Amino acid sequence: MPTQSARSPLRATARLPLIAAAAAATTLIATGCGAGTTDTGPGSANGDWTPVTIEHAFGSTEIDRAPERIVTVGWSDEATLLELGIVPVGMAASTYGDEDGYLPWDLEKIDELGADKPELFGADDGIPAEQVANLAPDLILGVQSGMQESEYKQLSEIAPTVPYLGEPWMTDWQEQTLAIGEAVGRKDDAQRIVDSTTEYIAGLAADHPEFEGTTFAMGMPMLDSGSLAFVTEGDQRYEVMKQLGFTPADFHDSALSVEDGRFYGLLSLEDADQVDADVLVMWFGTEKERGDLDGNDVFSKIGAVADGGYAPFDDDRLSMAFSTPNPLTLPWAMDDVVPMLSAAAKGEA
Repeated sequence: MPTQSARSPLRATARLPLIAAAAAATTLIATGCGAGTTDTGPGSANGDWTPVTIEHAFGSTEIDRAPERIVTVGWSDEATLLELGIVPVGMAASTYGDEDGYLPWDLEKIDELGADKPELFGADDGIPAEQVANLAPDLILGVQSGMQESEYKQLSEIAPTVPYLGEPWMTDWQEQTLAIGEAVGRKDDAQRIVDSTTEYIAGLAADHPEFEGTTFAMGMPMLDSGSLAFVTEGDQRYEVMKQLGFTPADFHDSALSVEDGRFYGLLSLEDADQVDADVLVMWFGTEKERGDLDGNDVFSKIGAVADGGYAPFDDDRLSMAFSTPNPLTLPWAMDDVVPMLSAAAKGEA
């Protein structure tokens, strides 16, 4: 995740970590191409650009010429752009990347495209407009973000800016891919990528009939406040679980305290016995955090935990990949996630 840890969804409050369809998309020319350089695909060097207007939470943004220097400030926007075959000139560093702040799936794709790595900037305390401006972008993407309207206005003075489409952090991966594809003149490529990724997820569901109808809950501990936080409708992890065939557990509606505009709800650890899911997925910021929760007497008596349905995510990169589902991160994560979910769904975890 970009180092917007103080501003990012759910993990903001507790250090949340959390098919390559490129064949369907155009890619960078491997010879001599650097970050921000695109091929001659739609809206690029061939001069056939048609102005586009993207509707979003703060109004609309018109992009009247083909973007050549793109900066991403959103959560996983860079991955979506890379899957379209375009390398941004700059992007936010990730807390859960390598020592420089690059995430592994991004690096793999950049290497595949034969491009230079983008410049990184920190965003712990908000989007650094000055650093963004220094990159001389002609398009700024924050489609999966919690961008403030004041930030949007400031960034729009630098270059056309596309923020989240509806609610902060709640643009789904399909909308994200299509919006970014349209913004860079590759709408058809984006649709093919969405279709291919949808088929990929459906294939995983078909290969694992044990997922169908199995109830789930997914969240993280907030032990300082004595609570468990569970994602709910609108969160992308929650939605991917449903796409795989799982069904939300009843307690999401009956027991969780969910504030308006939030996509997670809180449950007191003392009431953990109300978690009626067949499969319980939890992710952790530290080994100690997992140890403290696993050693809690109430938590250990949750049905899924006691009956082999517990799937803990304690790898930051895996949690990050599943927390930012998109056509690039999903295949990267699913090789590990699906076997874990399968074992839990069978009560063999």
